[in-house]
Amino acid sequence: MASHTSLITLADGDPLTPKKPKDLPGNLGTSTDTLIGWSLTGALIAAVLGFLFGCALLAVGYNSERPDMAARGKKSILWSLIAAAGVGTVFGMVKAFFNLGQG
Repeated sequence: MASHTSLITLADGDPLTPKKPKDLPGNLGTSTDTLIGWSLTGALIAAVLGFLFGCALLAVGYNSERPDMAARGKKSILWSLIAAAGVGTVFGMVKAFFNLGQG
């Protein structure tokens, strides 16, 4: 029987230790990075809250036999998911347009 002494490393360091977030490429400046980061975080929190309130509207609407309330909950859930997808693409778009300007 052959013994394998090589060890495969799947991740650098401890995978449970939080890593420092990477800055935007180039020299945008820390104030711009902070503004974009806070904007994206706030928009994502709003989308999650909209999703949760939509789920609550849906549940109350179905349990109290109010189809109009359930329909508003469904719309809220749908638009919250669309908003979260939009927030996810914004960072990539900012990065792409900034790199276009760098030449």
